[in-house]
Amino acid sequence: MRHIETIKSVVLLLLVLLSITFTFSIWSYAPKFDSIDPDQSVDGSITSVHNKKPISDIVLPYKWVFKFNNDELFGTTDTTVIQPVLEEMMRWKVFGLTSVNQELTPEELHSLLTKGNQCSLYYSGEVPVSVYEDVLEIEDKNIPEILFNRLIVNWNPEDSLPEVHFISTVSMTHYKAKVKMEDTQRFQKSIIDKGKRLSQYKEVQVNETRTIAVSSEPITAIHSTYIEEEINPSLFKDALFNDPNAVRKNSLGTNTEEYGDDHALMNVNTKTKVLNFAYPPESLELAIPSELMTATIDFVNDHSGWTDDYRYSYMNPVSRYIKFQLHDNGLPVFSDVPDGAEITEKLGENRVYKYIRPYFTLNSPIKTYEVTLPPATEVARQLQASEDLDFTAIEEIKPGYLLIHDTDVGVLKFEPHWFYYVKGNWEMYEQELNRKGGGLLGLE
Repeated sequence: MRHIETIKSVVLLLLVLLSITFTFSIWSYAPKFDSIDPDQSVDGSITSVHNKKPISDIVLPYKWVFKFNNDELFGTTDTTVIQPVLEEMMRWKVFGLTSVNQELTPEELHSLLTKGNQCSLYYSGEVPVSVYEDVLEIEDKNIPEILFNRLIVNWNPEDSLPEVHFISTVSMTHYKAKVKMEDTQRFQKSIIDKGKRLSQYKEVQVNETRTIAVSSEPITAIHSTYIEEEINPSLFKDALFNDPNAVRKNSLGTNTEEYGDDHALMNVNTKTKVLNFAYPPESLELAIPSELMTATIDFVNDHSGWTDDYRYSYMNPVSRYIKFQLHDNGLPVFSDVPDGAEITEKLGENRVYKYIRPYFTLNSPIKTYEVTLPPATEVARQLQASEDLDFTAIEEIKPGYLLIHDTDVGVLKFEPHWFYYVKGNWEMYEQELNRKGGGLLGLE
């Protein structure tokens, strides 16, 4: 029994030492995690490298039309069909860029657009040729500031080299160049033969000097419903302000929040999910189109802001303004709320002066079903018969979506419709209402 106290002391000492060892192990333990990719997107962050895009993913044609010498007309607005054509054009080398006409008349323009043995790519807005070099490699040096919204590839069976024509229906200019390609048989198979398998199109006469090439067959589109998922506005605050820590946040009412510092201001509409960022000063100088496009695309790329499928749709160098429109399933989206489906920017003196955009994002739809739209030729016939519309002023008819914000249940509905462009606005065609003499919805 005389050793019991000694044993107790030893055991107590061991317990104390063991406790100290465990405590130190806990303090010094560092679990081994996988290394974190700094470009990885976390929790919807807009700083993800995956949201940066090249010009070729942003400046895309919305329609491809073929016309052969026998007056057969084919076409499509399907992006999945048009994209391989652009990839094939990336193999080409363009040379001998020359000016053909700087003051096209309406009659000359009509003649150019309706010739046989050619295919035409239609763009929503004017595109600077120099910016489009990641699609068309141009060998000429010192390319002038050429704009186009129709890219025509014309071929002659007796000439192995096709011509490419850069035409602007806005500036009324015409440039052309020759095309070199490694395999002319490939051009026959990947372009011409594919064009013969497109949907039947028809030229609808709008007025004496203008026709519109539209589908004469019904088209199928997908009606989609998405849960309204927002990107936290604080992520845009962190990306857009020079010093996010100096930014002050204020509530201006039920649906408006304001973020600001001594240089910039960002207003957020929490109901429509649209933010408006401004960084003065404004500039009133005429912008060079290629610089306007490059600077504004770089601005969105710098904070990885291409959160969904936004595509270039319009540019005005005089007001230094540019617009990128949301697309879903390859079709343009028009919103039922202002600025609800587009990114708009105005270029200031040294950087973007104004930046307006939605801050929702589209993930997988919770519901989809197919909708069949009538042939565009039928839409044109109905519009021509309308007493409330000047049909001769219509410039284009194309399919798209009306985006409906259902705030009561927190969903976004994408309804397929035909849209037509008249007097500077996109209007939605509604068959049932149009029969009653109405059905016009002005959309910017």
